[in-house]
Amino acid sequence: MSVVIVTGVPGVGKSTVMNAAQDYGYKIVNFGSTMFEEAQKEGVENRDDMRKLPIEKQQSLQKQAGERISQMGDVVVDTHASILTPSGYMPGLPEWTISALKPNIIVLVEATAQEIAGRRSKDPSRMRDADDIDMHQKVNRDYAETAASIVGATVSIVENHDNQIEIAVEQFRKVLSK
Repeated sequence: MSVVIVTGVPGVGKSTVMNAAQDYGYKIVNFGSTMFEEAQKEGVENRDDMRKLPIEKQQSLQKQAGERISQMGDVVVDTHASILTPSGYMPGLPEWTISALKPNIIVLVEATAQEIAGRRSKDPSRMRDADDIDMHQKVNRDYAETAASIVGATVSIVENHDNQIEIAVEQFRKVLSK
């Protein structure tokens, strides 16, 4: 079984980049959607409301989703390394989740703060909180490095700049083909 985690701040374009994984036989799984399916069983109606739940409840949902995904075979997991909550950044890949997933590779998709802010402003489908994008990307790197050290995964960075999606996809393909 091969698990590749793809992470990045909201609006960086990780879903667009990771669609290349299907060319390599991977199933793409969205961690947040899996977590939301678990949350719906407990009465949560809106995906964006999950990050406003008490931390203990979010942690329980992370564990449930990680266990479910770990049984799916070769997957690329679309997720976040950190989630901005009212009390600060919460790890999206805490020990209980990363240990359940056992990824081989963690990929960080990054872009400039200006590019990400522009993309967010064009997406009316989500209700995003304002945040310091550069700080959020730094926190993501730190959390990804920590998660990788727990399971012995590698960490790769794919740069997804405006009007250069082909370059970002090619970088991601190279990571998958190794």
